[in-house]
Amino acid sequence: MTSNREKRKIGRGGALKLKGTDWDPAQFRAKTPTEKLQELAASEIAATAYSEESVCSECAAERTRLGDDTALCATHLAQAMGF
Repeated sequence: MTSNREKRKIGRGGALKLKGTDWDPAQFRAKTPTEKLQELAASEIAATAYSEESVCSECAAERTRLGDDTALCATHLAQAMGF
């Protein structure tokens, strides 16, 4: 059985290893529920903009013109940006 003293020592050692990777537990701040909702909304909008159902001929022409597989037409780009 591990004593409380040993558990604290193990925890401190793990925290020091994380600090060595440029991650500082003292500076860590969890995302607020509002930030999480905003990220979820943004990912849903992006998924909708790039879904197979929303691919239009203008998007295909824009992809061909730019040589970019992620290019969108003006309408879908505005939708993806949340306008």
